[in-house]
Amino acid sequence: MSESVELKRVAMVYGPDDDPHMYELYEGVLYERSYFFYLEHGILCLRHVRKVEQPDHPHLYVDGESGGLQLAENVQREIMEVVTELIERLRSKDGLAFLLDELLWLQGRSHIELNLVKNKG
Repeated sequence: MSESVELKRVAMVYGPDDDPHMYELYEGVLYERSYFFYLEHGILCLRHVRKVEQPDHPHLYVDGESGGLQLAENVQREIMEVVTELIERLRSKDGLAFLLDELLWLQGRSHIELNLVKNKG
């Protein structure tokens, strides 16, 4: 039996981009203390986040500056359901299956640069 997926509803502050005073607030779900899934106009996104250490704001996180991933388009279901299903599906795959089944055949992708080989010594 697989381990259950534990998600927590939180908010992430993102920014600033061009204007140093402009921030955006996103609602979404947190997985394993630092992975934030959210929907933006039907697009499911994933970002690394850091918790804001303020006792009055226990559900507030800031962007972890790792860049983000777009995981799906045209999502029209509730985010908890979608993310739980996605995590369970990805947990059932090994790395090679993910590489061959998902990344290699990604629609509209350009060249992807990975660094998967570790030097010995």
